[in-house]
Amino acid sequence: MAIQKRNDEAVNLSGADFQKRYESGFAWRTACSMYQALTGLRGFWPMSAVSATGAAFDLSGNGRTLTYNGAATYDYDGLAPYYHVAGAGFLSRADEVGLDILGTEAYIAAGHRGLTLGGWFSPQDNTVADSLIAKWGAAGQRSYILQLRGDVAGDPIEFYMSDDGTASSGVQSTNGFTINAWHFMAARFNDADAGAELAIWLDDTMTPAATARAAIFNSNAALYIGSDVGAANLYNGRASMCFLCAAALADATIWALYQHTRALFKV
Repeated sequence: MAIQKRNDEAVNLSGADFQKRYESGFAWRTACSMYQALTGLRGFWPMSAVSATGAAFDLSGNGRTLTYNGAATYDYDGLAPYYHVAGAGFLSRADEVGLDILGTEAYIAAGHRGLTLGGWFSPQDNTVADSLIAKWGAAGQRSYILQLRGDVAGDPIEFYMSDDGTASSGVQSTNGFTINAWHFMAARFNDADAGAELAIWLDDTMTPAATARAAIFNSNAALYIGSDVGAANLYNGRASMCFLCAAALADATIWALYQHTRALFKV
């Protein structure tokens, strides 16, 4: 039986007439709709829509506009919109019910209860800890946090969640980030797995970890992008397509977010 071989040249020649899967214009056209279709979506900030005061609009439909704090700029890299801070500014929103995700919400189907958050980030520093997305206050008021750990050997990213506001469980990526390069970074708490599960993604590499904590603490901390409580651990870099879900998204969903949007970031 004859075997048909792939003809790369023919594929490229047909690219003017047939949509390629890896193409920045296609990724740009479909990126926001992918995030808006995520289960349990509580907030989606692509960093494209902004107010007259620099606030970042939420395109999830929940109206969770993030307040602009300090020096920062909005820009674009090719077709990708982003928010850029140089360790001075951050975005925030005061505590509210919609941000108090416990990971046990009964209106989410059993087996998919939890939390998922993430976005695309291009760090510009790998010497300190930088907070990316956090609802993490002082001891007694901690919920969840996604961080860069440039102060740790190998430059991993980490995700922590607390069930009592102080003690926490975490997971660290097995691979490290590179400065001045776009990376997809996401984290998940899954209440359904035996003993519950934490997981973190750096690009398409997933690292899981077990946790005995069964729910996320309902803290009074604000939600931050690019910082955590008291303007600490300020992020130095770019952020785009940031999202927050009150559900444990499937591995395949998170993989699809990465694969279908990476062309937008030239990854």
